[in-house]
Amino acid sequence: MRPLDRRSVSEFVPEFLQPLARWWWALAIVLCPALYLSGPFAERFAVGAAALLAVAGVFRAEYRPVMARIALVLLLAATASLAVHLLLDDFALRHVWLYSAASLPWYLKLANLWGGDESTLLFLATLSALFAPSLCRRAEWAAPGALVLLALFALGASVWSPFVSTPAQDAARLTSQGMNAHLMSLWMAFHPPQLFLAYILLLAPSGAALQALAGRGGDWYRLAPLYMRAGWLVLSGGLAVGMWWAYEDITFGQIWHWDPVQTSVFVVWALATAQLHCLRKYRMRATFAILSPLLALLTGIAALMSMAVTRNVVLASSHRYVGETSLPLYATAAGILVALTLAALAQGWRAGTRRKGASDESVTLIRIAVIAFCAAAAIAFGHLAEAFASAWMGLPRPEALKPFFETLTRWSNPTELAELRRAFDQWDVYGFGVNRWLAPLAILFGLVGGHYFMPLHRRWRRAATFCALAAVIGTALVWQPFESHFRGIGMTSGKTVAIFGWLAAAFAAGTYLLIAASLWLAEAMRHHWGRPLVRRYYLPIGIIHVGIVVAIASGTVGTVFDSYAQKTIKFPEDFGQSLALPDGYSVTLSLRDYGAIDDGGRGSGFYAVADASWSLTQGDSILEQQSGHTLFRDTRPPPQGERGAVRLMCEILDYRYARYADKSGRIMHPFIHRGLWRDVQVWFPSPEFKAGENGEPEPQPGRLPLILKTYPMMTWLWIGLAMALAGAGITLGYTLADRRGRRN
Repeated sequence: MRPLDRRSVSEFVPEFLQPLARWWWALAIVLCPALYLSGPFAERFAVGAAALLAVAGVFRAEYRPVMARIALVLLLAATASLAVHLLLDDFALRHVWLYSAASLPWYLKLANLWGGDESTLLFLATLSALFAPSLCRRAEWAAPGALVLLALFALGASVWSPFVSTPAQDAARLTSQGMNAHLMSLWMAFHPPQLFLAYILLLAPSGAALQALAGRGGDWYRLAPLYMRAGWLVLSGGLAVGMWWAYEDITFGQIWHWDPVQTSVFVVWALATAQLHCLRKYRMRATFAILSPLLALLTGIAALMSMAVTRNVVLASSHRYVGETSLPLYATAAGILVALTLAALAQGWRAGTRRKGASDESVTLIRIAVIAFCAAAAIAFGHLAEAFASAWMGLPRPEALKPFFETLTRWSNPTELAELRRAFDQWDVYGFGVNRWLAPLAILFGLVGGHYFMPLHRRWRRAATFCALAAVIGTALVWQPFESHFRGIGMTSGKTVAIFGWLAAAFAAGTYLLIAASLWLAEAMRHHWGRPLVRRYYLPIGIIHVGIVVAIASGTVGTVFDSYAQKTIKFPEDFGQSLALPDGYSVTLSLRDYGAIDDGGRGSGFYAVADASWSLTQGDSILEQQSGHTLFRDTRPPPQGERGAVRLMCEILDYRYARYADKSGRIMHPFIHRGLWRDVQVWFPSPEFKAGENGEPEPQPGRLPLILKTYPMMTWLWIGLAMALAGAGITLGYTLADRRGRRN
């Protein structure tokens, strides 16, 4: 057995995580308490010093590895110091005062490392620093590209710094502002950092991509498989977690609603997916020589623009940061990367980077898939740009683009109604327009992908695809499964009903892709399982495509064939009684005890009602029994600057409906019964409360809306997403294994 030296240890650590396995990580641990005890000035100085070191490393190639390591130590120490401030409830630091509260569990306190714009910049700088040391060992443009990215975010974290003292007037007014109620979720600890990590993975090799695009060679062909696959995997996982979170929390269980930030993230995902299709056939001066690095750079530009959209207050969004914004930093960075990409493209074109390479049927099909994904990104980007243009020109927002407004007006008081009218006049993305254009692309994806995967001789494969095309047309014009099974009792809009023909055709095309990918996978595993290519290519690629088809199909079925039932109940007469609802369901609600509970700071905070319980039955069977708490309005004025259309709607829903709290006491969601073929959500209302004679809140009698929603096939959505992520994980694992093998 060989000795366990540094080289053997590094073989088991991915290259972009190796900085954490080096001896000098201990310096960050030593430096952290020193920074914490020294105060905000020293912490801010450390971040600024990291930025200066990164800038110096761009111009001094011989010192780049050392400077990158020192910058990493400084940023790790500063980030750890901020984490200590959060965990110890140091409200003397303005960032902690703004976003945290003493009553929060530890993981939500740590989640405020990305809870505000200032801390997010520091987090992004630290993530960039993790990759900089390994990229600084690369040839030519890869190293300065990584250092520029590090300098960008470190400089931003110096200007918009989380290390600023709390103003005396704010500290005297409130102990802390506390966390937004909708962020008090376990998923807050996973969803945002996954997206940020994905963005850095996609941006980190930009220097190498520029060099390849300019026809200068370099290490792009070595870096792209690792960084682009890892970025896609982490980004897709982050989107899946975000969908689960949205299903439990916002707008009665929607998994996706084309929020401006969601739309911008979709642009990133679509471009990254297009780039992945180029990887296996990429050759430096042949096939996809221009397209592969160009798509990677466009993905990086889209990532910067997505972060800029998150900080822009023009459009209504439930995801945007509030208060001071670093929008100019991201917009400038995106503009510079656009200019560099155009310059590199022009230089590469003049240098004759593209030479004729292999162009068989598989390459042609990949090109079609790449074009289709780029078209999907263009559709989403176009609707996002249209929303921004409409807002900047001051155009009035049409009434048709104000979903749920009429429903919310029935629940809101006069003050809320005025706020709602102002908020719903703010533009956002026209989601149904995006769906209308994406549906035809889904048909193309299904047919092209099915033709690629179908394990038949070329002649028979063409015949199979022709039959699939006929089935697509027949499904849309003759069978019409969506029209024939649609009952119109859910929240599906008339605009979605208008494209049922396209959705039916896309469903048939997706079925063809599902069958072809499954047969392709089975054929490869049956005849060639012993070959490494099957395990490293056929297996994961087949799983990815099967999983994506299952996820998209089940998600479409779940959101189109959902049902919605509302029943007006009386409080307190109907509480404790079995309340009949459609489809044989009945719900029993009870409110046995209540009291005032501080729920996240901000002065008086939210009050929670204890011992709220429910029971869902169908026939004689009890499907689910749970207990939790409800929220209701107190007299606290809203925090300044935290009002957006969707955010305001979420706050009103929180006040009107009960939310279940898990063992941590912080995760809020409707009561959900999850089944293999159908999910049932129960949203029941919280009574209005007023202060009694002793100052304690007392429930007030009244009529309240109880809502029951059902979603078919939702479990299969999560199964499909898990399959796709598993396939991507297998591919990334083999990529890492290849890199270790080459180092040996």
